[in-house]
Amino acid sequence: MVTNNYTDSSFQIVEDHNEVSAERNSLKDQKPVGEREINGFEYQIRSKDEDIRRLEYEHELAMKDIRRLEHELAIKDTRRLEHELAMKDEEMRRLKSQLDVVEKEFVSLRIAIWSACNDLSSAVVTADDALDQLKDKSPSKNGIEHFFTEKDLYGAVSSAQGAYPC
Repeated sequence: MVTNNYTDSSFQIVEDHNEVSAERNSLKDQKPVGEREINGFEYQIRSKDEDIRRLEYEHELAMKDIRRLEHELAIKDTRRLEHELAMKDEEMRRLKSQLDVVEKEFVSLRIAIWSACNDLSSAVVTADDALDQLKDKSPSKNGIEHFFTEKDLYGAVSSAQGAYPC
């Protein structure tokens, strides 16, 4: 028996060729679908890139707004603090002025007290001297009217000049 290897082999080749062709045709049919999917993915990527750029731009604008608001807030705080400082300075000047007045009054009172103490000291010395002289004298025969003289009272002013002869 003679077998025809060529025929079997040809048949196999044709069959393989048909399978490859069918697969190729199937792939050709799928190519537009794949390309559309790829185009869709590329569009989504471009869209996402645009969204990212837009969000980055919005973020940049928001950061600028934040910096501007922080600056404005800092300026307001600075102005408020400067105002408070000016008010405290004014209060300090007012209190210093009151302190100066009180110190002047204190100095004036100190001088008045010192003067009064000196006057009192002089009066005590005068009274002591007069008392010492009084102890040394005895009443005169004319009575008590001649007992005191202006010389007895150092620095004293006669209350009844001419009332009592000296």
